Amino acid sequence: MDSIILKLRLLALRITGKFPKVDAVEAKEKALQNEFEEFNLFAKSDELLRFQELKTWIETKEHEQVRLDLKAKTFKSSVEFQTEKEFITLRKNKALKDYLMLTQTNTPKEYTDIDKSGLPQKFIELKAYITSPEYKKERKRFVAENTDEYKKELAFNELKQNEQVKKFFTLKKSKSLQNYFQIKDSDILPRYNKLKDQVDSPDFKEKKVYLLSTDKFEKTEQYQKLQEYNKLKQSEKIRWYFKAIKDDKFKEIKKWELTFSEEFESKKLDQQKWLTKFFWGEALLNSSYSLASDSHWYTDGNNISIDKSILKISTRKEKASGLSWDSKYGFIPKEFDYTSGVISTGNSFRQQHGRFEAKIKITSLEGIYHAFWLVGDKMLPEVDIFRKKGDGSSALQGAFFWENGQKGKPKKSITSVGGLSLDSEFYILGVDWDEQKITWKINGIPFKVETNNLPKGAVYLVLSSGVNGKIDESKLPITLEVDWVKCWTHKKDQV
Repeated sequence: MDSIILKLRLLALRITGKFPKVDAVEAKEKALQNEFEEFNLFAKSDELLRFQELKTWIETKEHEQVRLDLKAKTFKSSVEFQTEKEFITLRKNKALKDYLMLTQTNTPKEYTDIDKSGLPQKFIELKAYITSPEYKKERKRFVAENTDEYKKELAFNELKQNEQVKKFFTLKKSKSLQNYFQIKDSDILPRYNKLKDQVDSPDFKEKKVYLLSTDKFEKTEQYQKLQEYNKLKQSEKIRWYFKAIKDDKFKEIKKWELTFSEEFESKKLDQQKWLTKFFWGEALLNSSYSLASDSHWYTDGNNISIDKSILKISTRKEKASGLSWDSKYGFIPKEFDYTSGVISTGNSFRQQHGRFEAKIKITSLEGIYHAFWLVGDKMLPEVDIFRKKGDGSSALQGAFFWENGQKGKPKKSITSVGGLSLDSEFYILGVDWDEQKITWKINGIPFKVETNNLPKGAVYLVLSSGVNGKIDESKLPITLEVDWVKCWTHKKDQV
C-alpha cells in the first residue's frame, strides 16, 4: 500500500510538471552542502564567538543592574551637591559678601593705613582732653594765655578738619567694613575658600555635569557591550546561522557520513575500488563468468570505458567464449554471441544500512537490460536499486528478491515507474536503508518501500548490462552510462 501511494505521488509530480530534473536536484544539494560548509566555518568564526560571549554576559543581566545603579546616582544625592549647597549658603552670607566686595577695593588698606598713622588715636586723645571738665573749667585762661593746653585744642580742631581723620571715622562706622574685619580673621573665610576651590575645580564641574546628565549609562562599558551585542544580533550572518539551527536546515546532511565516492575522474577504472567481474568469479576462479540464462559474456573490463568522467558499460555484438554458471552443473564452458560488462565493489566496499545512489543514463533497446543492485555473499536477498527490463519501454523498476523458505523460485517485490526520458536524461537512482525499511528513490522522490525480510548483513555494489531477449543487432552497441556512485552511512550521533 505504501508503494502504491508513493507511486501516485510521483505520478502527480510528473503530471503537474513538478518532478525535479536531475540538474535541479544536484544544484540544490550542492547549494545546501556549500551552505552547510559555510555554516560549519562560521560556527568557528570570531564573530560568532564574540556574539556567544556577549549573549552569555547579557544573560547575567549585569547591564540592567548597572543601569539601575546609575539611575539612582543623582546630583542631589551626591557629596558634590552638599558641597555646592554649603558653598552657596556661605556665598549669601552678608558679612562674607561685604568682605568679598571690599577685597575688590582699596578701602580696607586705606582704613588700616590711617589707623597705623596714629592720627585717629591722637584725635581721640585730644578730644577726650578738651571735652574734659578740667579743661572746660580753665579754658578761658588757657585761651587768654595761649597755653600749651589751648594749643591742644587748636591741634584738635586742625585734626577735626583733616580729611584722613574724617574718612577714618566715617569708615569706622561702616557696617560693611565691620563685616570685613569680622570675616577676615574668622573660620568662615578658610571654609569658603576651600569650598570655592572645590566647586571651581575642573573635576568638580565634570562630576556635576556627569551626575546631572541623563545619559550616564550610555557612557559605560556595559552600554558599549550591549550596543555591540545588539549590532551582532542584527547581523545577517548571525541571523542566518541561528535561523538555520531553528529550522534544522541541515538535519538531512547531518544524518549522513560519506563512505564511498566514485566520480570516474581518471581515464581508467580504479582497480582498487572496482572488480570488472562478479565477486565470486574473482574469489573462486580469478576469472569472469556469466549466468546460464545470459546470452552475453561478461568480459574482464573490455566492455568498460570512461569518457569525460562518464563510465560506460557497453553491450556489443561479438563472439566470445567463457564460463557459464549453471546451478545444476556448476561452471561450464559456453559460446556467446554478445559481450557486456559488470563492475562491483565486492573486494573493496561493503555496507549494511545507509544511502546508496548513482547518477545514471540508460540507452533503451528491447532485449537489453541494465541494473544497479546490492547483494551480499549469498545470492539472496538482492536489492535492485533499479533494473531496466529489455522490453523497450520507458519504465524502470525497483525490485527486491528474497528467499521463500522452500526450494524454488525466490520471492520478489517489483515496482515499475514509467514516463521517464531514459535515453536523453540522467537520473539519480538510489535507496535509503535502515533497520525498519528500504526506500527506493528517483531524483530524491520515493516510489517504493519494503519493510519485511530485509537483508541482515553488509552488501556490495554491482552495475551491469546485458542481453535478455531478442534484439535489433543493428542498434548495438548499447550503453549504460554512470556519472557517479556514492554511499553514505547514518552518523551514530544522528540516528
